Amino acid sequence: MNIRTLNTLKIRLVLSFGILILAATVVGTWAASDLAVNALRKSTGQNLQEVAVQLRDKIELDLHERYSDLAVAAALSSQQLAKQQTGDVSALLSALAQNFSSYAWIGLTSADGTVLASTGDMLKGMNVSHRPWFQEARDKPYLGDAHKAVLLEEKLNNNSNTPLRFVDVAVPLQDAEGNFTGVLGAHLYLDWVASLGESLLAPLQQRLQAELILADKNGVVIVGPEDSVGRTLDESLVQSARSDHPGYMTLPMAMEEGASTRDFLVGYSRLRDRPEYTTFNWLVLVRKPASEAFQPAQSLRNTLIVSGVLLALLLIVFAVYTARRTTRPLLQMAREADRLDPGNPSSPIQLRDDYEEVRVLSSVLRDLVQRLTNKTHQMNELNASLEHRVAERTRALEEANQRLEETVRTDELTGLNNRRFFFELGQTALKKAIRSDKPMSAIMFDADMFKKVNDTYGHAVGDKALIHLSVAAQEALRDTDILARLGGEEFAVLLENTDEDAASEVAERLRQTINDKPLSLERGHVTLSISAGVACLCPEGGDDLDTLLVLADKALYAAKSGGRNRVTRYSHVNVENTPPDE
Repeated sequence: MNIRTLNTLKIRLVLSFGILILAATVVGTWAASDLAVNALRKSTGQNLQEVAVQLRDKIELDLHERYSDLAVAAALSSQQLAKQQTGDVSALLSALAQNFSSYAWIGLTSADGTVLASTGDMLKGMNVSHRPWFQEARDKPYLGDAHKAVLLEEKLNNNSNTPLRFVDVAVPLQDAEGNFTGVLGAHLYLDWVASLGESLLAPLQQRLQAELILADKNGVVIVGPEDSVGRTLDESLVQSARSDHPGYMTLPMAMEEGASTRDFLVGYSRLRDRPEYTTFNWLVLVRKPASEAFQPAQSLRNTLIVSGVLLALLLIVFAVYTARRTTRPLLQMAREADRLDPGNPSSPIQLRDDYEEVRVLSSVLRDLVQRLTNKTHQMNELNASLEHRVAERTRALEEANQRLEETVRTDELTGLNNRRFFFELGQTALKKAIRSDKPMSAIMFDADMFKKVNDTYGHAVGDKALIHLSVAAQEALRDTDILARLGGEEFAVLLENTDEDAASEVAERLRQTINDKPLSLERGHVTLSISAGVACLCPEGGDDLDTLLVLADKALYAAKSGGRNRVTRYSHVNVENTPPDE
């Protein structure tokens, strides 16, 4: 072992330690930052969810208070009507309106719908029996969803450019015998909800900087940022918010007219029914731009990364110091070995005690010279057998390469051609069809209702179903047909020298074979079916394999839309009803 070798060892040792430390620091820092960032993002989402729940509870409480106000007032009004004291009823309604400023109008009607008393005497004497709040409240308490003012639009002062919108609350009146005698109804300004949101968000705005959005059960915004009213929310957000469980999610939104789409973190909840009445099932949302919501998380990630880099540098410095301390005695022993006399192998090697390993090495170095002759003889024998071993290793490597080639070209689950190799074969087949002036067809098919199989029996049975489909497909197809699994439950077939009629017959045979061979399970069996689309690309029509597969995919879509378990030709498809090219 000479000086150069030891210096190389020293460099390798330093590099190895450095790379190991750097890799460990990067992995550790990334894992720690991911955990911290995900926890912080979850906390931010839960904060918005909690605000949405609090706002929902506040709206429900206010609605119930308004219902309770009218229920008590209805009981008192029934007594006054029995005594024909409508003046006292008017005073009671005025007191209610003064108690809650968001009442736009409160009115008492007779059993035939004539307004007997109201705040400000508005609509007094008019018949409102045709109004939904009167009709619905004849049988039970009624809460009406947000709507524009109809009869009161011209009677109320509206200083804004937007039409007045009301929420209705109405309760029936009954006499001592339980007979219907009238309805006590009220219109609430919808702006009351926005005021609730502002009062709730105000103390939190410095920390949250969030916006309130209130949408009806169909996802149409009724209260929200400027220019957002009347727009429809994303369907995935509406579906999630309709559930009984509040939550949060991140999705792109563009609520303002003409605004670009941005990612928002949205906390959501939904108004709940009460035993006394059915609410509107409004969707209560609190949103914040995702870039702002996750900024603390990103800052935390950056801090952890910088800290990790600094730690790595410190550890690398320590590694350099350790490597130098480790190699110094080895370099000294190498110098002593260079001075050894080959004719006098018993020349002493100084024993060193820098550390245990060096002490052992220096003691055995004497034996190394004596064994050198024996080792040389053994090396010659090894050289004699090296060629044979190299040949065996080369053969093993070629076999491994062949297996690797198969792995790259085939689908791991089904053993069919994978997507990449399918396109390689397809391009070759298409060029051949062009040279020979022969048509080439494609069949796209996938399993019907495959998600139901996974959900019902589990993914293990789903995998068995895909294998069963691939085996049945190979039995039904011709040896010259190119079959591949493109992904999930989607398969494709290329048929050389085959027009659309012949390809359709092959697809029908494929469909019938799979339909007639149910998948056997430990308990019972599962009958599978497929939908298939067939398209043909003649050479004079182009040389684009992607175009052929797109046409077959459109035919598959038509087969799905037509009821599944069927074969559809592209030539029979109404192109306007096919999905657009992606």
